[in-house]
Amino acid sequence: MSLDVNIRHSADQDLQDMVILMDQLGYPTTYDEMQERYTHIAADTHFTTLVAEVRGRVVGLIGMQTSYSYEKNGRHCRIMALVVHEHYRGSGIGRQLLFAAEQWVATQQVDSISLNSGNRADREAAHAFYQNMGYSAGSTGFSKKTQLLQHT
Repeated sequence: MSLDVNIRHSADQDLQDMVILMDQLGYPTTYDEMQERYTHIAADTHFTTLVAEVRGRVVGLIGMQTSYSYEKNGRHCRIMALVVHEHYRGSGIGRQLLFAAEQWVATQQVDSISLNSGNRADREAAHAFYQNMGYSAGSTGFSKKTQLLQHT
């Protein structure tokens, strides 16, 4: 069965579907939280979000951020989120999103592209997908939650 998939830039009307996708990616999100995040993301020219639409519903998204790096010359793109709705996984939508992202990156004078994917057991299929798409495994990431400092 061939799906008619439309890859396009995201819009405000996609937020409810984006909430579902973020939840399926393992990041439970309310509509209000997604709206707040998306307001900042959509206003920042260093971010781009592409979505995959099937029959009027967003069933996948890829979010990217471009920047310069300290360790090498040129611009870099980091894929911040890539998710396909669980009912559409294995249908080629992830591949289409990644190809669309790479095409977009090529128009932005970006030299390299990377992504992080957690080491959880449920991400093994995603890791195999990335390797099949030509991405190689890299360094281990670390993060820390910070508290906003209030000055008196």
